[in-house]
Order: sequence, then structure tokens, then C-alpha cells
Amino acid sequence: MPSSKFILLKNCDICGSPFNAKTVYSKYCSKKCSEAATRKKKAQEKQQEQNQKLAEKIPTDRQYISIAEAVLLFGISRDTIYRLIRKGNIPAVNLGERLTRISRAHIEVMFPKAKTISASQPETISTRINYNQDECYTVGEITSKFGISASTVNNAIRKNGIPRKQIGKFVYVPKVEIDRIFSQR
Repeated sequence: MPSSKFILLKNCDICGSPFNAKTVYSKYCSKKCSEAATRKKKAQEKQQEQNQKLAEKIPTDRQYISIAEAVLLFGISRDTIYRLIRKGNIPAVNLGERLTRISRAHIEVMFPKAKTISASQPETISTRINYNQDECYTVGEITSKFGISASTVNNAIRKNGIPRKQIGKFVYVPKVEIDRIFSQR
């Protein structure tokens, strides 16, 4: 881990007290605070696991669900749900004290479940790319055309998952993808 030649004054993420950081990446002032952060992270993971199990137990055929069930299913806060009820955006039925039920269909329209993309399987481009010089830029051509540094180009290529191919000492990147990214800037 890289250490700093300078004195880095930081605030501890747990207790908030200032401390001299030994490395650039230091977040905690002591081992005690580091262990407290680890316990806190494990507790959050356990809570998320429990919430996931509870959300799986909720029947999918019910038209009206409770506020707590909506919080578990859609990951929105109670305050947001109550605010939407007050505004009239979500139809609700109050069956008594602590028995407010909301329309599941309206919540699903407002807060669709996000499509999860696994980090282990990035999206692949279905078309085969021909790395002709007419259809590709080199990194040097991109830097001169758009007036940006080579490191910025490489970061953008990596961030957007653009395919590249090294032929000899040149790295070729499809013109279509680069124009799509850098024409916006």
C-alpha cells in the first residue's frame, strides 16, 4: 500500500476525530474504528439478506400491499411512499391504524424493478468488427482529432467497454464508437 511523504490530516469515518493518515487510502484512526466499520458492514449485509428473504415471501398476486412490503420490494423510503399518497399519485386505502394498503400496480408503474447486470458478464457486441484502417482510429488520431490526452482516451475506452485491437505498435478502435462518445462533448 503506498504511503505518503506528507502528513495527511483526515477525519475518521467512524468516530469523526482527526488523525494523521499513514496512507492515502486510510479511512480509520485506529484498529478499534476499523473493526467497528467491519462489524457495521457485516450487519448491513445481514440486514439486506433478511430483507431479501422477507421480500421473497410476499405473494405476487395481491393487488394491495402494506407500506413495509413496498419498502422491501421496491427499495424506496417510507417517507416517499407517504408523500406520494398525500399528493394522490398512489391510491391508498386506510383500513385502520397501521393498516394502510397501497396499489401494487401503481407502485410498479412508478418504480419499475431495475434490470441487474452482473459484473462478471459484460454486454457483448453482437456484430463482428473489422479492424480496417478506414473504419478505425488509432489512439494518436483520437487525441489529435478531439484534443484530449491519451490517458483520457484509454479511460473512456475502458469505461465504455469499447473493443480495441493492437496491431503492431498501434491500438485500433472503431470510429463509430469513438464518434458516439466524443461527439457528445
